[in-house]
Parts: sequence; C-alpha cells; structure tokens
Amino acid sequence: MIKTIEDLIDTLETASSDRFAQIIQQISITEDSLKHFATWLDEGYTRNCLMRNNDYEIILLCWDKGAKTAIHGHGGENCWVYQVSGTVEEIRYTNINDSIKESERLALNPGRISFMHDRMGYHAIQNISNDKAMTLHIYASPIDRCKVYNDEKDCFEMKTMSYDTERLVS
Repeated sequence: MIKTIEDLIDTLETASSDRFAQIIQQISITEDSLKHFATWLDEGYTRNCLMRNNDYEIILLCWDKGAKTAIHGHGGENCWVYQVSGTVEEIRYTNINDSIKESERLALNPGRISFMHDRMGYHAIQNISNDKAMTLHIYASPIDRCKVYNDEKDCFEMKTMSYDTERLVS
C-alpha cells in the first residue's frame, strides 16, 4: 500500500509507465499527509505541482465548494485521478461531428480512482461536496497543453497549462 506522496514518487521513479495503472491502484494517501502542499482559492480550484519529470507529473488539486473545470482533454496522455477528500463528480463527454454530448457521470469519494485519456473523450470535474475537496492527479508524461472547451465560442481551443504552486517533493 502506498501511504505517502514520497512513497508514490519513489515507486514511480523505478517503474516503467506501463506499470503506472497497477501502482496507482495501491494508493491510500490521506488528506492529512497532503495538507502542507495544499493551497486554496475562493470559488475556484488550485493546481499544486508536487512532482514533474519527463516520465510523469503529480498535481494536487484543491477545490473550493462548487468549483468546476471546463470540459477538457489531456494532450494525449494517461490521467489518473485519486480522490483524497470530499466528493467530486466527473462528467464525461463525447465529441461526435463537432457536437459535445454528455456520456457519463461518476461520483468520486475518498479512495476512488478514475482514469481518463483523450481516446475516451473529454471530461470536466466539479466539487459536489458541501465543503472543500482534494484530488491527486497523476499523468504519464507531463501535460503542457490540452484542448479546453470554450462555451462562449462553442468550440475547443488549445490552452497552455500552468500551476498555482510548485512545491516539489524532495
């Protein structure tokens, strides 16, 4: 069982990316062990980078009540979401003939893991808790740019990704 972010990093460092899914299934990291990495925005979410190298990226997302991402892809990379605290809802979409259609909704409670890749479509995540929530995102290879749906223009646009904090685990 992987109980700390340091253990997760140590395990990923010595593994090939084809073992990441198996490793991530072993995560049992608590909110308390991640609190010192957490930063918060009122009415939004923060992207706190914990580790980034050529092989993977680990980001702690901290969600205020009601916070939601735009519909987005993952730049062709594998993405796992480990629910740390609170409850978020993942809303999945398909893009058929340039028409976005909701295909599935998944509630993620603490300890649950979700997987997403562009070949599966797109998704958005929102905090449906009555309080703050935390999710840990692990990407096989860092994502610098991805498609994000612009509601006003009714189309996808490329967005350069950024972090709110970089508190790299050593």
